[in-house]
Amino acid sequence: MKPKTMLFLVIILGVLAGISFLIQKMQTPSVSKTSRLGGELLENLPVNDIAAVTIQSDEGTVELGKVDDRWVVKSRYSYPADFKKLIDFVKKWKEAKIGRSFKASPDSLARIQLLPPDDTEAKEDNKGARICLKDAENKDIANIITGKVRETEQRGAGGGQYVRFNESETVFLTDKNFKYMTKDSKGWLDKELLDIKDSDVQKVVFTSWEGKRIYTIQREKESDDAQLIRPPEGRKAKKSEVDSVLRAVASLRIDDIENPEDKQTDKTKVDKLTYYLFNGKVYTFYPEKKFKNDEDIHCLRLEVAFQKPPEPPAEEKAPEETVEATPVPEATTEDAEDKEDEEKEPEKTPEELAYEAETDNKKLSSWTYILPKWKYENFITNIEDLLEEKKEEPPKPPPKAETDEKKEGLDLNILPKDLPIAPETDEPSITPPLAPPTDVETASPTTAVPAPPQETPPAEKTD
Repeated sequence: MKPKTMLFLVIILGVLAGISFLIQKMQTPSVSKTSRLGGELLENLPVNDIAAVTIQSDEGTVELGKVDDRWVVKSRYSYPADFKKLIDFVKKWKEAKIGRSFKASPDSLARIQLLPPDDTEAKEDNKGARICLKDAENKDIANIITGKVRETEQRGAGGGQYVRFNESETVFLTDKNFKYMTKDSKGWLDKELLDIKDSDVQKVVFTSWEGKRIYTIQREKESDDAQLIRPPEGRKAKKSEVDSVLRAVASLRIDDIENPEDKQTDKTKVDKLTYYLFNGKVYTFYPEKKFKNDEDIHCLRLEVAFQKPPEPPAEEKAPEETVEATPVPEATTEDAEDKEDEEKEPEKTPEELAYEAETDNKKLSSWTYILPKWKYENFITNIEDLLEEKKEEPPKPPPKAETDEKKEGLDLNILPKDLPIAPETDEPSITPPLAPPTDVETASPTTAVPAPPQETPPAEKTD
């Protein structure tokens, strides 16, 4: 090869290398060139190029990544991640501003907790947390270590936080605080499971694993109150608890998930609650309490299906009355816009609802969810919890035996209590004479009253 040709190739390679370096430099965020107060900590951060996030700390390693264009928590069985939380996290880094910067010695780095979290020789109190933002090719977009939060004398004031890039000696004080950054995989899970309005539930059926129907809660129309169907004889349902069963699927949030590879109880051996919605969707829940690691775990599995609801009965229309037409003012543009806003979204067709149910079932039925205890208890599996306490009537006293005197018509209970009781004797009792009536005049004791003459009957004649 001629010398001129060799020189020409070397020049071409040098130009290409320079262009490649510039492109990489433009795409990779760097520290603010001015490093002045108020400057951006990360310049040219390509947010849309971020395909993975890693958070390494003393609490473990969190790995977030994209799978089929969806963010998942790879370090937690690739369960869907809280996308809103991830967006806020990246946005906070993009908006971070520089307060000041300085060169730090190894001792200073240890004092402000900026030693790498994987430094085996460093003390735990001197280590920070490492945040890596990577692209689709697993190349670093940003590699940052967060350290101690700056202490301030003014209570409640934001003192910022010390950070540095990778192994650099330059330390920056940012205006943002990442102290409460989530450092465990569980905290990055998408906790929102379901949000079904209680007014959308038409019927709830609880069935034991043996196939016995324990109770049914039902209503005909959305505006009706739900009723416990055929409660036990002499018992009444508690409306608050009946409503609690309907609200169990509203804002249903999980706490964690179980390892999908763990063996689960066969669903045919677990009680189930089936929720029938007015639109035809059917949700079947399998609540199960387990005992693991010396504590109770409240688990839940579910299935989604579609069952076309029956057509509602046609309502008879009342005969229309003839009313004089009243002139209506012309609607303005603003009125028309307000009316459009008030209009409800068009109802989905049965085909669309069936497709949604099938999609949701594929997404939800393969997991075993762990619920908070208070949320788990809303899935009532004991009918006694739906009933008012049974009031026990006091026992009736036994009937008193009738005495002989009462049978003859004399009630000894009405006699005066101070009446002296005569001693028992074999002689017949003498009844004292009755007192004269008060309206009859009585003779004076000093006046002698002659006795009336007594007539003697005539003597009978004898022959």
